[in-house]
Amino acid sequence: MGISASDIKFIRSLQQKKFRKQHGLFVVEGVKPVQELLDSTLLVESIFATEQLNFLPDDTVKLSEKELSRISGLKTPNKVLAIARIPQQKALNWEKRVVLLLDGIKDPGNLGTIIRTAKWFGVSDIICSTDSVDAYDRKVVQSTMGALFHVNISYENSIEAMRQAEQNQFTTVGTSMHGTSVFDTELAKKTLLIIGSESHGMRAEVIKACNKLCSIPNFENERKIESLNAGVATAVILAELTRKTLF
Repeated sequence: MGISASDIKFIRSLQQKKFRKQHGLFVVEGVKPVQELLDSTLLVESIFATEQLNFLPDDTVKLSEKELSRISGLKTPNKVLAIARIPQQKALNWEKRVVLLLDGIKDPGNLGTIIRTAKWFGVSDIICSTDSVDAYDRKVVQSTMGALFHVNISYENSIEAMRQAEQNQFTTVGTSMHGTSVFDTELAKKTLLIIGSESHGMRAEVIKACNKLCSIPNFENERKIESLNAGVATAVILAELTRKTLF
């Protein structure tokens, strides 16, 4: 079938946030992510592939490897690329036991890892502060490995999100180097867990508004390591929080 020059230009434009926002579309690349996309409730606009894989619909557009490389954002393009519609932001489900709030996460890889980790621990509602990286950025999408399509992502002012959480009987638990060890922290049955930015942690006003602050203790005695990666910290704290609230 092939692909037109105008379609190539359009698809490549979706690598930029302003065009994703304008058209309400984003790009998904790779066999596993596209499989997860097709198993989700998201609307798929079109699919392009170099071969007819058994999970792809009949209307998949067949491309050569060279043609696929022209619309791909990857250095080494995969076999399949899909265009999907960005879902409308949903109201938060405050009936859940754990909701995650990300305050100023700027690195796409970190956001993708956090989304993937959250889904692993059964956390399906994630609030990003309005200055966090776009969840539908290509690098975020790739690093979630499909988890993005099965969680509810919303963008809110951090303080406003904390206010809503407290109105719904949530305890707001921030992460800080100066907090109580997460292994010694008594966690509530309904917790809003707040993860700060990679460089500066949570904003001062967010720290002040937290009900509790927790930290991951540093067991390295010989040399002080400055901090953990935001994705790693999220995994450690969610594991401990899940153990305490669910078992």
